Amino acid sequence: MKPLILFMLMLSLAFPVKAEELQTVTPGDWQVSLALGYGILENPRKKTEDITTYVLPSWYYYGEDFYVENFTLGYSLYETDWLSVDVQGQLNDDGIYFEYDGFGKLLLSDILGYKPNTGPIVRPGVEPPKLEPVERNLSYLGGLSATWYTPVFDLTTGVFYDVTGVHNGYEWQLSARKSFAWSWGAAGIEIGGVYKSADLVDYYYNVTQAESGARRPPKPLEAATNWHVKGVLNIPLSDSLNFILTVNHTRLGKAIRESALIERDDLFSGFAGVSYSF
Repeated sequence: MKPLILFMLMLSLAFPVKAEELQTVTPGDWQVSLALGYGILENPRKKTEDITTYVLPSWYYYGEDFYVENFTLGYSLYETDWLSVDVQGQLNDDGIYFEYDGFGKLLLSDILGYKPNTGPIVRPGVEPPKLEPVERNLSYLGGLSATWYTPVFDLTTGVFYDVTGVHNGYEWQLSARKSFAWSWGAAGIEIGGVYKSADLVDYYYNVTQAESGARRPPKPLEAATNWHVKGVLNIPLSDSLNFILTVNHTRLGKAIRESALIERDDLFSGFAGVSYSF
């Protein structure tokens, strides 16, 4: 059950529930969907398994000003045909990588390939240091988001701060999205970047002194920018059934790629299956 919940969290960050219809909804619209298929979420951490699922639930509700899209909450402050400004809350995706892995909580010694018989020499009568497991908490971000609607594409930007006190960092998000609609279905593509502050990057991707057993605190990590390309395809099969395909490719920022906890430079996630709407 936990892998499914975490996969829902990540995919809710990657794609809105109705990515191709956000500008056509009316107040009071709501929907609960259950998709059956295959989904994968690559985990960039060393010595961890990717997350897979065969079931993917989703939901949304749009009120007059308030809306819910999976784990994203929003309230519309200003809206015209060409501009919208919202107060929005959303999950930070970095913490998800530390909430699930195939081998449980890992020690840094395992990640770095440390073996007891090759460890540092300890004087007789002195116990070797006990390393703490690598653990990080999920965080929730809140801030302002603005979208500029043009005939060619939609440009969205937003600044979101940690409102849970986990790392006290922030993100600046910028993306351009293009939607396509045909008689047989709809699709969308998004290109963008996410600037992650030094506090956020250092909390999730740096090694603490207790985890490494080092005598000196580690050097703080710098801010990083992740770049991504996302795509979504929705083909109606009936009034309640839809074929859905989502793909997401992310290039991790330099400071994250150089972390001792990370072994991948790029990440892929996606889901393909049939969705039933209630």
